[in-house]
Amino acid sequence: MMKKYCPIGVVALSGALLCAGLNAQSLSPHDFPDGKTWLVHAQQGLAPYWMMQSAQGIPMGNFPTFRCDNGQILDVTKICQELNKNWITPYFGREYTRMKSRQTYAYGVLYHLTGDPHALQLAKAGTEYLMNQLQDKEHGGFISFTEHGQAGLEWQQRTSQDQAYALVGLAMYYYLTRDPVVEKVLINQQRFIFDNYRLDDGKGLAWVLKDGDGESTKQRELVAQLDQINGYLLLVAPLLPEPHKSRWLADLSWLTDTMLKQYYAPQEQRFYGAIHHPAVMDQQAKHNDFGHTIKAYWMTYLTGELLQRQDWQKLAKQSMQHIIEQAQYVPNYADIKGFVPEMTQEQWQASSIKAWRNRPFSYGISSWEWAELDQAAMTLSLLEDQVKPVLQSTAKAFMQVWVDDQYGGVGLNPKSTKAFHWGNGYHQFEHALVGYLTAQQLNQRPARLYFAIDDPQSYQLSPYYFQGQIKSQQRLTTVNGLPRWQVEFTAIKP
Repeated sequence: MMKKYCPIGVVALSGALLCAGLNAQSLSPHDFPDGKTWLVHAQQGLAPYWMMQSAQGIPMGNFPTFRCDNGQILDVTKICQELNKNWITPYFGREYTRMKSRQTYAYGVLYHLTGDPHALQLAKAGTEYLMNQLQDKEHGGFISFTEHGQAGLEWQQRTSQDQAYALVGLAMYYYLTRDPVVEKVLINQQRFIFDNYRLDDGKGLAWVLKDGDGESTKQRELVAQLDQINGYLLLVAPLLPEPHKSRWLADLSWLTDTMLKQYYAPQEQRFYGAIHHPAVMDQQAKHNDFGHTIKAYWMTYLTGELLQRQDWQKLAKQSMQHIIEQAQYVPNYADIKGFVPEMTQEQWQASSIKAWRNRPFSYGISSWEWAELDQAAMTLSLLEDQVKPVLQSTAKAFMQVWVDDQYGGVGLNPKSTKAFHWGNGYHQFEHALVGYLTAQQLNQRPARLYFAIDDPQSYQLSPYYFQGQIKSQQRLTTVNGLPRWQVEFTAIKP
């Protein structure tokens, strides 16, 4: 029998549901899902949808952009209901590079958490497909999408965000392997972006270099800056050899400083989603949500830690705490009672059940926004060695409500809309990785992660964006020419 879950409201604009979690009274780490629970979540909750044969692509690595919730590849002659939406259907003819890269990232994290050799093989296949098939060898950079087998858009019409997300899978693969071929592609692409998209008006990186496909050179977008940082800069910069490391760190510093000076609104304690017109700065406008703001604060904190900018750390820590307070709310129990399993109705009725929302006075949210808010709260929990109370509801709710218990995976909406031109495995697997690291540290247990490197003593190894002490290293069997290591970390902190 399928489990019964707790969606509690629908916002017509996004189709997103807000869902309740569990009791959030105690501050004990034991009320936050433990490390084993996070691994089960990744292996049995998320992985089934992404490890289906239909997800692996033809050839392997050419991961399809559009798949139905049951895993089937989109059939445009018989469109599944979850993809038959007017903001999705116009793009059915396109295969997006950013989505292949994000899925590559997801397989990298699955291997990183579990040591699954097939997940590593898929991450490798995705990396090779991106490098061999989707780089623009004539103009530089990456193709944003192919349409009917042909590259879409002129090269100047490709957004800087797409150029960043073409690297997110390569960045994760490089973090796991230190592959020199991938390193060269990362260095060349970063240079391409910063050489071509840097604006003369002091507002960071351009959105596009030429009007087209509904985008304008007048746009000044937060994600043109932010997604360079979370897409590849922050993860890869500390790992590079000189002189590239220093150059990347300088660009990371400049971009963060620009983002804070141009896109941050201290009087409102949030980031503007865009700044090219007063209308796009309004709280209800695109990207002016808690998700983008908390991600910008999270990146600012981690960048401040890396670059030893205590002012950035202080600002970001205080601001994350503020947004977390603003974004959480207690739903009316009467609204959710019908979705609560009978065996827990009495317990939940007496509980203070907390959920996330994506804007003030809004009760809609998507899974990626939920994940970003959780990750910021997890980071604060690591800093304070104490679980943020809201996580006792929201982390468990993510596993129980958002995950499709029949086919696996997480969608834009609870259990639905899992693979389209802006959604796949990226955010859900990052959420699982940060959750696992947080749980292991809070419970004072080592975090066991898997790499694919020749000798761990030759490289700077760390637990994702965080710092940690290596407790043990164990060599495992080589798979498809890739050496594998199991590494345990303790004392994990941002």
